[in-house]
Amino acid sequence: MRQAVLLAGIAAIAAASPAPSPVSQGIDFAAINAAPSPSVTGPPISASTQSVVYNTASVVAEGSAAVTGVASASATASQAAHSKRTWWDFGWSWGIQPQPSPSKSTTTSQAQPAPTTSKSSSSQGSGSTTTSKSVATSTIAQSEPTDTVIPTVSEACATQPDGYGPKVQPDTVVAFEAYAPFHQAAQSAKAPAGYVSTFVDLNASVTANTYLGLQTFTSYDVTSCSEYCDNTTLCTGFNIFVERDPSVNPSDNCTNPASIINYKCTLWGSGVDAASATNVGQTRDQFQVVIAGSDGFTKVNTTTPASPPGWQAPQQCGSHGSAGHNHPSTCIGTSFFPGPYNPLLCASYAAAQNAINAKSGYSGSYNPLKCNFFNSYMLKKNGSPLGTYCGLYAQQYSGNDADYLPGWQRSDFWSIESSWGFSIL
Repeated sequence: MRQAVLLAGIAAIAAASPAPSPVSQGIDFAAINAAPSPSVTGPPISASTQSVVYNTASVVAEGSAAVTGVASASATASQAAHSKRTWWDFGWSWGIQPQPSPSKSTTTSQAQPAPTTSKSSSSQGSGSTTTSKSVATSTIAQSEPTDTVIPTVSEACATQPDGYGPKVQPDTVVAFEAYAPFHQAAQSAKAPAGYVSTFVDLNASVTANTYLGLQTFTSYDVTSCSEYCDNTTLCTGFNIFVERDPSVNPSDNCTNPASIINYKCTLWGSGVDAASATNVGQTRDQFQVVIAGSDGFTKVNTTTPASPPGWQAPQQCGSHGSAGHNHPSTCIGTSFFPGPYNPLLCASYAAAQNAINAKSGYSGSYNPLKCNFFNSYMLKKNGSPLGTYCGLYAQQYSGNDADYLPGWQRSDFWSIESSWGFSIL
């Protein structure tokens, strides 16, 4: 499951209303670090194929649930786009309109180890204070992944789906890792149209919050892997690699079976790079799973997400989508959603916030209660993608107005990719 961390406060909205604290914008890195990862960050060890189901309705519900009450920008009039700012240390298609979430506060305990979506906020309005909110939702139906694992493969000494790779001799880890054809295939692979190569011939595969699925091929087929990504909602990167797997499920009576070779392709709802290639395999009883010939490919930075209903075509923010918007005085709220990059989360959050705020009856050419613009981007820590970060704003901005680069926070380097700005229709 995913966690959303609501970081918005409330500003004064009308003379007759209470005078709550204004919004303070800025990434709360401690809260991001505390957010649990999705329950699935890579394929099961015995899977040959797996599809992580994209669920539009739960995306809308999760984005809407980030709203805990009325929220307002602190500015009472439109601001110059480049006014002095405060810097803090801290394949797309949609068809369901976002729905507002109730403003009533609820608190639900968070069970472990099953991660839940949790949001922490502090907001004031209409004489009530919301202190915390925890909702178990997910933007992917991870509880029911579709895979082709034969039910008996988990039984002791059960035969595993046969790999299509060569029988490397001698059948050892050292021989597998030194097998030249695996490295030649990886080093000679060309980026398919619409993709760029991000790493070549590593001995590790990608593990990240943004996992979207697995396919196993009969050869080292980069083209088929890219087509699989192109036909998968939210996919913007893939990892293809060779894996040494056991021919039967290692157990007491078959602790170190003969190996089979699998050509695997994993999909990701983010860019992929070497920083995320951290899976070097594992030991299953006495059998050692290892990886070779691992290549990463990411869609080119001109790949534009589709506009959610009610929003204009997006503008790329900063150089190649690498910068975020930071306009504290016009910020209505922010929220973070671990998992694949998905602007629909932010659009649903914005729509629900507007629905709640509309009840306050504020009017004027500039409305601090109305989200007219949102910025969504993939937040990365030390090169590894974490999830979608959303910022809601009362006025519209151009892509050139985005110049926030998180950078170093103590020993961690934070960065942004796929940053897009959406203006309301």
